[in-house]
Amino acid sequence: MELVPALVCALAGALGGLAVPRLVAWCPEPEHDPAENPADYPDHVPFAELAARPGLAVRSAVACALAAGVLGLVLGWSWALVWLVPLVPVCCALTVIDYVTWYLPTRLIWPSAAVVAVLVAGVSVVVADPAVLAWSAAGFVVLGGYYGLMRLLSPRAMAGGDVRLGALLGLALGPLGAGVLLVSALAAAVLSALAYVPMLLRGRAIRNAGSKALLKHRIPYGPFLVLGALVAVVVGQVLSG
Repeated sequence: MELVPALVCALAGALGGLAVPRLVAWCPEPEHDPAENPADYPDHVPFAELAARPGLAVRSAVACALAAGVLGLVLGWSWALVWLVPLVPVCCALTVIDYVTWYLPTRLIWPSAAVVAVLVAGVSVVVADPAVLAWSAAGFVVLGGYYGLMRLLSPRAMAGGDVRLGALLGLALGPLGAGVLLVSALAAAVLSALAYVPMLLRGRAIRNAGSKALLKHRIPYGPFLVLGALVAVVVGQVLSG
């Protein structure tokens, strides 16, 4: 456990968290999907209105400080912090958006993936280790492919935004090893299952019309993808340590 990297990362995370409302407001309003019934969803909250909610910047700064601080605490002065810490505010913005609107904007995901790829490639060159970039690419394919398969098998349970976010997280987690990728997917599934009833009671679930599954509602999965990734980093370091 490293206290100084934790404090530095927490500060960086807090500063990035203050920008979360701007990231939310930057996203375009989603177009209506003809395959979805608008009546199944709560009234849509425009991104500009969501970004302007009082206290969002402060709450985001606190959340990002905690998440980035945890990364610094368990990873120490690791090269992985170069791309993981900048990703924290983006993941916070995506979590906020998905929780409220059931939507994960591509405008945030793909540019973030490009930035992560550039940072990973830069670190790979600096440390003269092509495996860093190779593992990142593998993570992108593995997690993106896994969630893509899940969407193919159950389109009502997994949205396209979840697949893209999974690929982004795989890109970032790949250099930490195959075990971290596996734990990330497992943790996201477990956390979403544990949160199913609380989310249902809070009105944050959508009923799947005609579903024959045991759980007849679905909940926004993006927040659990993000939490699962954080849990995976912590678990991976604990096990390797």
